[in-house]
Amino acid sequence: MTPPVEPDTQRIPVRYWIWLLGAAVSLLGDYTMTFAVGWSATQYGGRVAGLVLLLMVAPRAVLLLIGGAVGDRFGAPRVLLASCVAMFVLTAALVPASLEFGEPIWLLIVTSFGLGVIEAFFLPSYRSMPRLLVPTSVVPRALASLQVLGVLFAVCGTAIGGLVVGWAGLKAASGLNAITFLVMIATLVIIRGTTQQHGATGTRILRSIGDGLKVAFGNPLTRTLLIVMLIAYGLLQPMDGLLLPLLARDHGWSASTAALLLSCRALGVGIIALRIMTRGAFARPGLVAPFGLVIAGVGLFGLSELEALPLAIASAMISGIGVGVFTGHLLPLLMNSVEKEYQSRLQSVVVLCQSSAVVIMNPLLGTFADLNAIGITGVCLGVGIASALLGVIALNRPIFRNATV
Repeated sequence: MTPPVEPDTQRIPVRYWIWLLGAAVSLLGDYTMTFAVGWSATQYGGRVAGLVLLLMVAPRAVLLLIGGAVGDRFGAPRVLLASCVAMFVLTAALVPASLEFGEPIWLLIVTSFGLGVIEAFFLPSYRSMPRLLVPTSVVPRALASLQVLGVLFAVCGTAIGGLVVGWAGLKAASGLNAITFLVMIATLVIIRGTTQQHGATGTRILRSIGDGLKVAFGNPLTRTLLIVMLIAYGLLQPMDGLLLPLLARDHGWSASTAALLLSCRALGVGIIALRIMTRGAFARPGLVAPFGLVIAGVGLFGLSELEALPLAIASAMISGIGVGVFTGHLLPLLMNSVEKEYQSRLQSVVVLCQSSAVVIMNPLLGTFADLNAIGITGVCLGVGIASALLGVIALNRPIFRNATV
């Protein structure tokens, strides 16, 4: 591997760090709110909880492409600001509503649906901001800093949400979320005008969506990156919510032990993200990213074969390191493979691909895990082999292997 060279020659602009601060605060509110809605719904049973959470995911998936097109048409900063204002209004209104009515099913359904609609416009613009705020050469470091932030809140954000919800329920979570998005609104106002507005304001939304899909899947490099990402996320993303908890139950471990495995995996991702943030990515990300899939496969192999808890923890961390290497080098390639005016539409396609992969693979892998002939250890072994094989295939594709930022 060639050590990083170019990223160290430029600094990340101050405007990006200001935006990242606002993003960090809003992430705290987002994790708290998501936990609060799910927790409040579970008091009515699993079926109602599943329906409430589905009504958050479904409108987001349906409207993502429209959200991306709107972001590119009117400019990601403007759409992000409007989304944050909408989130503030929704969650601020939820405080008196929950004080008056409590936490009835209808209020949870309305809240969940509203959150899903807003996130469909929020996420594409939010994820395109690093590309608009920093020079091309430091995009890997900017994304790594965002990833470090995500890991931090993956480890402790939900715990904070649990404390807030345990203290005063949905109304406290709603109030906290409203405050955090008010901070994000102030941040966006401060940096307003520091990014050039992109987009074709005269383009119809449906045509804009079509143009975005054409760019995403018409460009050979972008198409290849999206396909590899789609398969990789389908294999590796279910680890957090499905595979590691099932593995812990299979070994007779407690919920706290399962949480420890998840935290160690997130820590592995964070180690790589921190390295990229401080020292830059490797000069040939297309060559490095597939090795991340192989490393993740090795970690999954360890989880399938090693029963001792310390070895399982080490394997979880290795798998996280692999995921960090893969995403830390693939996502900048993907972001820089299209022009800035297509960023929101590209991010809507990325989020849609990631969500679709998880929706398909979660029930499929769960079904295999319930089969006595396979079990959860067999699923981990199969996913590990498939991940490593995908890495080898990507390495053998010149368009992937030779890709650079």
